[in-house]
Amino acid sequence: MTEEMLERARRNVKKGGYANVEFRKGDIEERIPVDGRSIDAVISNCVINLTTDKVKTFKEIHRILKSGERMVISDLVADRKADSIDPEMWSSCIDGALAKEDYLASIRKAGFREISVLEERQFMDGEPVNDRKITSLVVRAVK
Repeated sequence: MTEEMLERARRNVKKGGYANVEFRKGDIEERIPVDGRSIDAVISNCVINLTTDKVKTFKEIHRILKSGERMVISDLVADRKADSIDPEMWSSCIDGALAKEDYLASIRKAGFREISVLEERQFMDGEPVNDRKITSLVVRAVK
């Protein structure tokens, strides 16, 4: 994420009239720059697949959420783990995609409960990408 991207997001929030949305630059796998148990909701759109350690990432999200609050994540999953990693396919969120069961298990291992798949759609009309079937998921989980 660049400073320009953050500034654009901040302008759009202001333009939309939202007073309770904030953007901060940080590394989701290491330490999100907010206090623990201080956030009402976390949303993410196809970012978790860019991390190398999904459990660590979900633990960090769990750390910042208030008790009883939730995350809603949109991401890609696959029918199986990638046989090899191609940097271009990783940056496209394809090679970082876990198998659906492993993705949901990562959320559970981080301490979340009430995990539900809100939406599931085939990616690229169901055509395999590097011999893997990719699916788009929207997942909700509660701390």
